Amino acid sequence: MGDVSLMLLIVAGIFFIGSAGEIVFARTHVPDVLWLIVCGWLLGPVSGFLHEAALLQVAPYFAAIALIVILFDGGTSLKLGRVAQAAPRAAVLAATGFCLSASVVAALSMLAEWLGVLPRGWSWLDGALLGSILGGSSSIIILPAMSTSRTHRKVADILCLESTFTDALCVVTASALVTLLLRSHAASGWSAVVALGRSFGVAFVIGVVAGTMWLFVLHLLREREHAYPITLASLLLLYVLINSLGASAAMGVLTFAVIVGNARLLGRKLGLAWKIDLGANVRGFHAQMAFIVKSFFFVLIGALLGPPWPLVIVGVVLGLILLPVRLPAVQAATYGNGFDRRERAVMSIALPRGLAAGVMATIPAAAGVPDTRGLVTVVFACIVTTIVVFSIGMPLIARRVPPGEPGPGAPVSEEAETAPAGLQPADTAGGAGEEGSPIEETPIAGSPSVR
Repeated sequence: MGDVSLMLLIVAGIFFIGSAGEIVFARTHVPDVLWLIVCGWLLGPVSGFLHEAALLQVAPYFAAIALIVILFDGGTSLKLGRVAQAAPRAAVLAATGFCLSASVVAALSMLAEWLGVLPRGWSWLDGALLGSILGGSSSIIILPAMSTSRTHRKVADILCLESTFTDALCVVTASALVTLLLRSHAASGWSAVVALGRSFGVAFVIGVVAGTMWLFVLHLLREREHAYPITLASLLLLYVLINSLGASAAMGVLTFAVIVGNARLLGRKLGLAWKIDLGANVRGFHAQMAFIVKSFFFVLIGALLGPPWPLVIVGVVLGLILLPVRLPAVQAATYGNGFDRRERAVMSIALPRGLAAGVMATIPAAAGVPDTRGLVTVVFACIVTTIVVFSIGMPLIARRVPPGEPGPGAPVSEEAETAPAGLQPADTAGGAGEEGSPIEETPIAGSPSVR
């Protein structure tokens, strides 16, 4: 069998494993990405078919596309009305959990440097970078888990929104620290911070302008079969433009995505007579693109999960430490009445790291940050550990949680965001799939959103 035929078989196998994993996940609550990681591990360290050196050369290019997909998916799901009305506890959990996790990971990384496991040039800024990469839970795992579990809706809402927030925090904060690390070698600390603030400001302005202009393009693209390729091409161009200006491409793409994701709401605020929406074509094609990115990237994680073993051990330890570190954040987010001990346990175990962390682990070394090549091994080992902890803990806890309202798995529809408190559309639990109905934006177990 030739190399081309063998590669085609592997690609087909990856898609089959990804699809089958989602079916198994719906029945067992074992995340489908775990099977993709095992597949990559068998193709990489076990069989030697995929070589680490070749994968590390390809990873930065694939990571850039994955990063754009993550930011677009996460940004379009951050509904402005929902954030204003229903997200205070999720914001507390996301901010507190992210800061605690990042701080503890940074401190432990300095201990690893003292023990000689990490490079001697490792600094607190490097530790902060590692902490920001591992700071938050992954919506690629949390959203489908909540959509199929018997977790009460109020808990599922908080966890889904928290994971969306922390995916964005991970990407934007880690990108900023990469820029800061690169600039810190050629400039003073204060000038590096000023330059970083300028890059964020430029990216934000460009993102707002591009997103607002795209609201009018969406009207022209409605019902067009090539609407998604055009939208994806615009994201790629936006990323390149902002990056060439020395600004934060991640911030610009995220800003663009938030504006486009709230197109219908912003269209009403701007007084536009015609309705604006991403449309079923864009959302449907993006779901397929997200599945492809997810499948290949988690196989890549498994294929690169190998020696040096001391770095793997560091990643495993960090993954285990993140569970007790999360407990104070859960207590802060659930302060007051309305949450019992079992619901807090569900929120505590919902700690898996995923695609955003994996993508950002490949960025520093590719960007030329010194002493960061080992980040890939540490982060990938931590991702696998947290997924295993979640896979074991969630079913055990879920069996003890009394049946409640089914978890939503995603933000509510745009009609629901603008409805008065306590009033929701009649078809919130399901529907025929009309434009703007919840079924259009709610990922299901067979087609999870990827961030």
